[in-house]
Amino acid sequence: MVNFAEIVENNFYDVIDLEVKEAQSRFVAPNVRSIAECYLYRKNNDVFPYAIQDAGKVVGFILIDLDEEAREFMIWRMMIDRKYQNYGYGRAAIMKAMEMAKSENKYDTFIADYVKGNEVMGELLRSMGFTHHSFDEENNEYVMHYKLN
Repeated sequence: MVNFAEIVENNFYDVIDLEVKEAQSRFVAPNVRSIAECYLYRKNNDVFPYAIQDAGKVVGFILIDLDEEAREFMIWRMMIDRKYQNYGYGRAAIMKAMEMAKSENKYDTFIADYVKGNEVMGELLRSMGFTHHSFDEENNEYVMHYKLN
């Protein structure tokens, strides 16, 4: 259903033009900010931004953060454009990321978080088997874990 595409010149503007519903805007950083933050960490080679695509159409954005030493695979940020919400793309993107984590066989824990108040994301993660791990006061986020092994 979905695939992750490297962000390159021909899809860059599609990614930065993605928007969530107005009521969700306080829960997700703008994609251009996420891409800029990737630039800051580029030498670490552990943060990877992708366009979420379906049949070549950009429907969302996902930012993956890898920690091989801690054996953790994390969705740092994810969003589905308002036009494509409620079609299963969020679940499909998380499942695709899980497949990536499992196929590399370097990770024991899959991490995703959500901003307090974003119960749509919280319910999605819980329905997929994620469990509450902690609350990050600094970022006002619930940190959820899923054991890969």
